[in-house]
Amino acid sequence: MPGQHRKPARARKIAPLAGSAIAATAVIALSVTARPGPDAQPAAAAVEAVAVPTADLDKKTTETPTHAADAPIPVAGIGRALETTPAPPGTPAPAATTDRPPEPARYAKRHAPPPPPVIACSTELAGARPQVAQVGNLIDKTFGVGDIGGANGRYDGDHGAGLALDFMTYDPARGDAIADFVLANKERFGVTYVIWQQRYNDGSGWSYMEDRGDPTANHYDHVHVSFDSTADIHVTC
Repeated sequence: MPGQHRKPARARKIAPLAGSAIAATAVIALSVTARPGPDAQPAAAAVEAVAVPTADLDKKTTETPTHAADAPIPVAGIGRALETTPAPPGTPAPAATTDRPPEPARYAKRHAPPPPPVIACSTELAGARPQVAQVGNLIDKTFGVGDIGGANGRYDGDHGAGLALDFMTYDPARGDAIADFVLANKERFGVTYVIWQQRYNDGSGWSYMEDRGDPTANHYDHVHVSFDSTADIHVTC
C-alpha cells in the first residue's frame, strides 16, 4: 500500500510550512500597525518581535501582568513607616491630652511661701481703751499720722473716758482721707461720730458746727473720732 505512506509525508511537510507562514504574517502585522515615532527604536522592536515565539506570544497576551505598584502593601509596614518618620522642622508639638497642670505650676503651688501671719494691732496707746488703741494704731500705720492726741491728759467727755482720739494733720487731703476711711469702717471700728473742719458726721452726712474761735477748736488741724464704749473691736495691722 504505497499510496498510504506518501500522503502522511505530504501532511508532515505542509504543517511546518503553515506554522512558518503564520509567524511571518504576525511579524509583518506588528511591524505595519506599530509605527514607531521619531524617538522610538524600530530596530530593537523588530528584533524583540522576531525573538518571541508564537506560543510564548499567545501565552503572554492571555496572562495579566502583575506590577510591583499593584501588589498589596502590608498595613503593618505603613504603620511602622508613619511611626518612624520624623516630623518636618518647624512643626508644632501636639497639644497635651491631659488636664493635669504642668509640673512647674504644681511645684510652685506646693512650695509657695506661706501667707504672712495675721498680727493684731497693738492695744497700747496712752490714755485710750484697748479697743480704741487698736483703731488708733491701725490709722497711724495706714496714713503715717505719727501724732495722735486727745487721749492723754484729758478728763472731759469721750477723751477723759478713753473713747476719743485726735489725729493731728495740717494737710487737708490727708485729713479728708482719714475721715473718709473711718466713716467707711464705722461699724467695724465702733465709731459714734467724726468731727473735721468744723463739720460733724455720725454716719448720716456732714453738718456744719458753730464757730468755736480758733482752728484747733474748730478741728481744722486734726480729725476727732469718738468710739462706742460697748463696741467689740478686733483689727489687724
